[in-house]
Parts: sequence; C-alpha cells; structure tokens
Amino acid sequence: MTRKYKNPKKPNIVSLRISDDEMEIVQKAMDLTNSKASDLMRDAFALIKARWELAMSAETPLEN
Repeated sequence: MTRKYKNPKKPNIVSLRISDDEMEIVQKAMDLTNSKASDLMRDAFALIKARWELAMSAETPLEN
C-alpha cells in the first residue's frame, strides 16, 4: 500500500528510466554522499539551474 500525505511538502513526482550503468553511478553517488536518490536529483537540478542562470547572465550586456 502506498503512503498518502494530507499535506505533502513536495507534491510533484518526476520519474525517469535509466540504464544499468547510469544506476550504478547513482548508487555509487548515494553511497559516497549517504544521500537518497531524490536528494541527488534535487542537487543535480539545482546545479543545472545555477549553470543555466550563469549562462544567461553572461549573454546579457552589463548595464552601467
């Protein structure tokens, strides 16, 4: 039986299929960081967002 939350803090679910090789990388990262896969993915999304924002700011001319 799945757990149901009355007031979920994170109501959105993202799922993906990965290869065995990719899963091995995720498992190693989980072991090294003592983190859950969800936490690793949140960190990855935050890194992607930061890199994207940095790239966007570099393309914007600086104002004096």
